[in-house]
Amino acid sequence: MRYQLGELVDKIVGDEDRFNTSLKYYIGGEHMDSGSIAIYRKGLLESDKGKTLGYQFHFPFKPGDVLFMTKNPYLKKCACVNFSGICSIATFVIRTKNEKILSQRFLPILLQTDGFWDYLEANKSGSVNYFITWKTLEKYEFDLPSYDKQIELAEVAWSMEHTRRAYIRLLKYSELLVQARFTEMFGDYKKNTMSWPIAKFKEFASIDANMTTDYETYADYPHIGIDSIEKDTGKLSGYRTVKEDNVISGKYIFTPHHIIYSKIRPNLTKVALPDFEGLCSADAYPILPNEEKCDRTYLAILMRSRYFLDYILGFSVRAGMPKVNRKQIEGFEAPLPPLDLQKEFASFVEQMNESETELQNAINGLSVAYKRIVADRIGGEDNV
Repeated sequence: MRYQLGELVDKIVGDEDRFNTSLKYYIGGEHMDSGSIAIYRKGLLESDKGKTLGYQFHFPFKPGDVLFMTKNPYLKKCACVNFSGICSIATFVIRTKNEKILSQRFLPILLQTDGFWDYLEANKSGSVNYFITWKTLEKYEFDLPSYDKQIELAEVAWSMEHTRRAYIRLLKYSELLVQARFTEMFGDYKKNTMSWPIAKFKEFASIDANMTTDYETYADYPHIGIDSIEKDTGKLSGYRTVKEDNVISGKYIFTPHHIIYSKIRPNLTKVALPDFEGLCSADAYPILPNEEKCDRTYLAILMRSRYFLDYILGFSVRAGMPKVNRKQIEGFEAPLPPLDLQKEFASFVEQMNESETELQNAINGLSVAYKRIVADRIGGEDNV
């Protein structure tokens, strides 16, 4: 039987005062992985201090609810949460009306199908900063498998999700190995235990803010927004072309020689190493290492380090949206090891990246597999 989503689910709303609540956690877009059916990361309300969340009132959610991020739907952030907390009013909290018709456990799987995202892409609102309204979401039509088939598909999908999560943990261990290797080779930067010479930022890198409004020439180039840069790891995903994003404001040009650094909410440590040319948001800086003194990979890891973060957080004093500027970044100083040692470290990172690529391919394969299984069954003979 064919349904509209609004017939089967409710949007849960409420005014939860984050300054006066027993809840401990919050979920933002940075905690949600593109294409995942589950949420694993979360922020602590007591440690936020008003910088990240901004607003006082938020929507509460409980274990089993599905959270849908309404902004930039191409990022495909819609997943199930297994704890209680609050989320932005720009996030829909979705709960099934009748568990015997639409299983809550099956709901995030249904909402991670290609058909769902294709529908949202065709019906999004906004000219630059795209978003999805509830009116649009609730009109999504689909064929619903029988309840027994939903449970069967959910078991398969969640089993694959647990395997996918295990692979992701291996990726995290890989990142920890890189950090450990950095400390092993270069020592404690706060104490400068290796007695490296101290260099100013301008001695080993520059902010190469070459802005363009030539959207015709760059129409088919990738456009990197802040949301496309993964927290901590700097991995790039979910981005589209300049034309697809209907870019109308000035953007910075970057190349495979640059580092892309998000100057918005620096506590998220968004430092990317692109291997292609494109344009990035003006909320980021393209940083160009001095190749005679500094290796690009080494500098990216340094900018993801606690040493750099502690320095930069001292300037991010905006209550609503923490932000750092060019002068503050250029005021950074750090121990500078010899270039050949930096390159040796970069070679180690490259080897780790190759292993991570294999793991990522396995992760992507699992995601494709369970989507295919669900797509094959929706619209088939087992529908109610």
